[in-house]
Amino acid sequence: MVCLIILALAYGSFLYFGLNKSLPRLQLFSENVGYKTEAELSKIINSISEKQQNKIVQIEFEGDLKVKNFSELGISVDKTKTVDKVMKYGKTKNIFPNFSYFKNTLINPVDVSPKILWKMDAQKNFSDLFQDKKTDSKNPSLNLDGNEIKVEPEQEGYAPDYGKMMKEVEKCFISSCKDKIVASKVSIKPNVTKGDIEHYIPQISDFIGIKFVFKTDYKNIYPTKADLLGLVDIERTVLSQNVSFSDQAISDYLDSVSSKINTKGSKKIISSVDNTVISEGKEAQELDITKSKESVKKALENQTRTIELAVVTKPIEEETFTPGNNPGKYPGKYIEVNLSEQTLYLFDGSTPQGTFKVSTGKWSMPTPEGEYSINNKDPRAYSREYNLYMPYWMSFIGSQYGIHELPEWPDGTKEGEGHLGTPVSHGCIRLGRGAAEQVYNWADIGTTVFIHR
Repeated sequence: MVCLIILALAYGSFLYFGLNKSLPRLQLFSENVGYKTEAELSKIINSISEKQQNKIVQIEFEGDLKVKNFSELGISVDKTKTVDKVMKYGKTKNIFPNFSYFKNTLINPVDVSPKILWKMDAQKNFSDLFQDKKTDSKNPSLNLDGNEIKVEPEQEGYAPDYGKMMKEVEKCFISSCKDKIVASKVSIKPNVTKGDIEHYIPQISDFIGIKFVFKTDYKNIYPTKADLLGLVDIERTVLSQNVSFSDQAISDYLDSVSSKINTKGSKKIISSVDNTVISEGKEAQELDITKSKESVKKALENQTRTIELAVVTKPIEEETFTPGNNPGKYPGKYIEVNLSEQTLYLFDGSTPQGTFKVSTGKWSMPTPEGEYSINNKDPRAYSREYNLYMPYWMSFIGSQYGIHELPEWPDGTKEGEGHLGTPVSHGCIRLGRGAAEQVYNWADIGTTVFIHR
């Protein structure tokens, strides 16, 4: 009877003093968390979590070994839930120790498994580990062999099994393992197979046989069969069971043909002396790829053969300058040619670098006015059209117009210096001996050329 009373008193005291504490003989990561208040537990678990996060884990995939700490991977102890778990561990109705608790703690302390918290970007942390080892899957592709469409088969890709890798890291985090984790590989299946798209080859063949024309007010573009085949979206075609088109492929195609449609504008040049117009300028035309893409896609779907492209007209900009020469008109190096003076000026910003007499185009073959840039250089260019050489050639409009030394013929005869100062060329800008070499060595490809009267 006395023994029962003593046990009852002991048990009652145990309940009274441990009512707001965890049960004794509990451990977390081998550290004592028994008989602690919530505040004490929170402090202890916070310290344990920091230690665990700084521990190192090794992960290997396809022979590539990465060494990271757990913090870098985005795993930690969920402190709030772990405190709650420890406080409730072994208790019935969160108050009374149950039989299992006494049985489990009779010989050794019990290790409580923590609650785990993964950061929002943990999946990305893992995918970044072996990004260079990942191989994307590829859907089948279509190629044109003569007039016949060939289907290149799909390809499987592969990547580390990120889900399994995270589970292994979580186990390692909880058990403080020292062995490296070897990540397994999973295959990535393509969305479409060769067999899927082969069913639609007759429809696609009919489509690329249509004669489409892409129109603007001043230019027509005629896509080839290969161009049209490149616009087909294989995956959408299979899903919709009808020939469908890729938005990105249409944008890329329009971007590739925009150079044939876009026209460069020039500024309207007004004299600051008497406000006369020295050069009328020219509007620029530019393909609106965004608007054109929608009309192209709709026309292709409806098989409308004539497709109107959207072109934006950019207004002419005006610029006032002082006739003669204009120091500081552009930053850095630039060449200025005054047709009225038959003079070429070199400037670096506002600093003059040289002045030279030139011979520009005669009245029937005038030198074009406007803003250009040096696009090609050749120390001794040859003109098949006129059967002559043009030393120190610097082209500024394709290969049609350029700055060069006085021309010479194959027999060594050279045009005389007496023509300098008089517009007698076929449109190019001719310089004298020595002057041409000096300008050639000074001007880089990309140097602005400004020509005016």
